[in-house]
Amino acid sequence: MDNLFIFFLVAITSSFAYYATNRHKSVTMLAAIRSFFEWTGTFSLFFVANLALGTLIVFFIRTFTPTFIALYALQNMLLLFLSAAQAFVFHHVWKRGSNE
Repeated sequence: MDNLFIFFLVAITSSFAYYATNRHKSVTMLAAIRSFFEWTGTFSLFFVANLALGTLIVFFIRTFTPTFIALYALQNMLLLFLSAAQAFVFHHVWKRGSNE
């Protein structure tokens, strides 16, 4: 029930934002949705790459040093947020380069 409330809340604020900025017709809703899905894919790739590289580094440290690092070290919300930031910056630079 809590998740349903969150989705409802986001839908309402998104609708208000859409109607408030509807006078700017240069960007269509379809283009915005396409851009969102491009960003989501980029975010997924960065998140998986960060997890894979982190796993390799942990296994490397376990193999070649006497130090034990648990894979639980990768279970961190900061990794999720930083992967999202990486994707946002990459997607922005990538889109900017294709427009020029």
